[in-house]
This record gives sequence, C-alpha cells and structure tokens, in this order.
Amino acid sequence: MGWRVALACALLALHIGVAAARRWPVPAFAGGAAACLILVAAPNLAAATAAIDTTDYSPILLPSSLCFFVLLYSVSAHTDAPWPRIGLAIGLVGSVLTVARLWDYRGMPVAGWAWWLMLGTTAVGGTVAAWALGRYRATRAAWTVQLEERVAADERRRIAREMHDVVAHSVAVMVSHAEAGRLVVPNSPERAPEIFTTIAEVGREALAEMRGLLGVLRDDVSAEDNPPAEPQPGLAEVPALVDRMCGAGVPTGLCMPEDLRISSALGLTVYRVVQEALTNAARHGGPGAAAHVRVECGSGKLVVTVSNTSVMTPAAAAPGRGLTGMRERVAATGGALTTGPVDGAWRVQAVLPL
Repeated sequence: MGWRVALACALLALHIGVAAARRWPVPAFAGGAAACLILVAAPNLAAATAAIDTTDYSPILLPSSLCFFVLLYSVSAHTDAPWPRIGLAIGLVGSVLTVARLWDYRGMPVAGWAWWLMLGTTAVGGTVAAWALGRYRATRAAWTVQLEERVAADERRRIAREMHDVVAHSVAVMVSHAEAGRLVVPNSPERAPEIFTTIAEVGREALAEMRGLLGVLRDDVSAEDNPPAEPQPGLAEVPALVDRMCGAGVPTGLCMPEDLRISSALGLTVYRVVQEALTNAARHGGPGAAAHVRVECGSGKLVVTVSNTSVMTPAAAAPGRGLTGMRERVAATGGALTTGPVDGAWRVQAVLPL
C-alpha cells in the first residue's frame, strides 16, 4: 500500500511539474527529479500490484518517466547559471542509477551488450539532448534580446544624429542672422524685414524637418493623425543650403555637376555632410571666414569636399557629436570621412561609393 501511494504521488508530481515548468522551472525540476528517484527505487510493479497486473517491470519504464526530459529542458532553457549545469549533473546521475536498477532486468544477466547499450544510450542520450536543446533555446533567446537592443540603440543614434543636424544648422543660421540684425538694423532699419523673414523661414524649415523625423516615433497613431513626412533633403537642395549660409554671413562657393543623379539615401548623406561642415564653419569661423563646397564624381566614387578659411581651435576641432554623426553617416554608405587642416584651411572630405 505504501509503494502504491508513493508511485501515485511521483507520477502526479511529474505531470504537474510539466505544467508548471515554464513558470517555476527549478521547483518543477526538483520535484520531477525526486519523483524519478522514487520510480527507480520502487519495486517492480508485479510485486507492488500483483492483484492487478502480473507483468514484472520497473516503474521507471513507465511512459510518464519521459516527463523528466521535459523538466530538464525547461530548467536548462529558462534559468541562469548554475541551474542548467546542476540539472545536467542530476540527469546524468539519474541515468547511471536507472542503468544500475535495470542491470539485471527480469533476472537475466546482461550477457548480451545490446540491452545495456540501448539502455545507456537512451538514458544518457536523452539527458544530454534535452539539456543541449534547452541551452540552445536560452542562447538563442539571449542573442535575440541583444539584437533587439542593438537595433534600438542604432535607431536612437540615427534619430539623434538627424536631430543634431537639423537643430544645430538651423540654430547656427538663426543666431548669425540675429547677430547681423542687431548690428545692421540700427543703421539700416529697412533691412529688418528681410533679416526677420530669413530667420522665420529657417525656423519653419527646421520645424518641418523635425516633424518628419519625429513621425517615425509615432507608429501607434493612425494615418489621419500622422500625415506623411516631408521629403528628406538631397543633392538638389545643396545650392539652397549654400545660399542660406551666404545670407548668414559666411561667403560660400559651390562647384557641383548639374546633371548628377544619385540615390535619395546618398543624396541625404551628401546634404548632411555639407550642412554639418558649413554649420561648423559658421560657428567657429569668426569674422572674415569663407567656405567652398565641391562635389565631384569619378571612378565609381562621389567626393564631397568642404573647406573653409577659419582657424579651428582645439576645442572646435575635437570630435564632437557633429563629426561623430558625420562619420557614422558616411560609414553607413561604405564611404570614408577625413577632417583636418590642409594648406591653411580646414577641410572636411567624404568619399562615397556610387
């Protein structure tokens, strides 16, 4: 009677453990291991239930014993160290006990090695396979989380880079016009509308670009509430960018082929590189600073060179968010960016593959 109750409890623990393994893998595995130990230690079913079944076999051979492999998989897949290794060790010890328990199965000495090999392979192989499958599941899940975090970090960097390009350039132009207005308006009041109109236009353009960038963060709203974003600037907008810098007090020349056609992504990269380089010239150039933009195409490469006559201080020349963003943007296209003094001028050059 005692073994009947123990066997019933052991079988019940195995099946309940499978149901609870996903949420409580360690307690479920511990209960399953204890249940399997009872099955190994219990006498043959013929001796325990002779009135019901005359078949002589060990309870460990019941199909319910396979639940242990499910529990081992769960503790291996859903727990951190050291539980997976502990689970494997317990499984291997249990395999040895199972083989020892069945060594003289039904009174037959293991004269033929086929029975022993089959028994050992099933016990050890099943244990190792369940553990390895669980570790594969855990490794894959961890890799997926890392990949998602990396993608999210890349997206944050991309948005930060775009926001920096838009805000830094627009604010630099607006500050330049405001400073010019402070000096010019007292002596030439008739120029005030022109200066303030330019400041307003730059501000509106910056707001339009920012709305387009922030639109990517609003995936949970309907198309009605989230109108299509404004087209991103490209190569065709570079002349207007140069004119804007001229109006901000930084004389800027432009040399660019008129019939050059490139992809929109590459055009955006060219525009942002020129924008950041001219913004730095306006911020750090000082009085009398001038710039020149050259866009050349040849040998499967697009070369964008922005040079200015400003003398960059060490603080201005240090790699900041703007230069770092430029390097990341150019590197994303497979190109290379170089910055530094050349022939008395500060040069920013991007080499982009076509």
